[in-house]
Amino acid sequence: MKLKDKVAIITGAASGIGLACSKLFSEQGAFVIMADIDSKKCICEANKINGIAIYCDVRVTSDVQRLVKDVIDRFGKIDILINNAAVAINGNITEMQENEWQEVINTNLTSAYRTIREVLPFMISKKYGSVINMSSMQAYRSWSNWTAYATAKGGLMAMTNQLAGQFSVYNVRFNSISPGTINTALNEKRYETEGKELLQKFLDMHAMERLGEPEEVASVASFLASDESSFVTGQDIKVDGGLSTLSRYFEIGTC
Repeated sequence: MKLKDKVAIITGAASGIGLACSKLFSEQGAFVIMADIDSKKCICEANKINGIAIYCDVRVTSDVQRLVKDVIDRFGKIDILINNAAVAINGNITEMQENEWQEVINTNLTSAYRTIREVLPFMISKKYGSVINMSSMQAYRSWSNWTAYATAKGGLMAMTNQLAGQFSVYNVRFNSISPGTINTALNEKRYETEGKELLQKFLDMHAMERLGEPEEVASVASFLASDESSFVTGQDIKVDGGLSTLSRYFEIGTC
């Protein structure tokens, strides 16, 4: 129960890594607020773990403001924020339309600006908080035609480092996590549509020759959210099964 009575907002919480974090945090005693645009699934999953589902489109400032106000009105504090909501749109930079570029940057990067801007004053007032930004190994390595996604994820890491240096004096910590290829429903759908060769390429690029599970990312998020990491700030933790260790590279898409 290392997160007992902590109040946690998790965006993109209806599936994948966000859902795994929601489940684990609830098991560890946190009050979990699950924010997502998929209201039906979010409510269903929240009911299973005694969480609170709130519709929130992180691309919309008023939605984020309403989310934070609802949580403060109910709990009076926010201890943990996980910026996990994201979208993956590929495209050669010479061909990608500007509206597609803006969609990726708005959803994956600017959304974190919105949530942090709203949450941070309450964390500072309590002199306590842990903000976790979900980056990606894509910020470290180059996969052709995923420039927008890599830019957004790299921006999250830069934001994390900058804010850690500025606000850790208030005991508000900022860290990020960079997952490798994780066994999510999104990737499973890609294997079905793009073939088993894609899965094999994913496996071969990781030193552990397997995919990660959402729960393995959630366990690292739990560490960063808890007082076990009370002297950890400004860090990016790779949860990548050795993807960054090897030089093997295949043209497969995002990670």
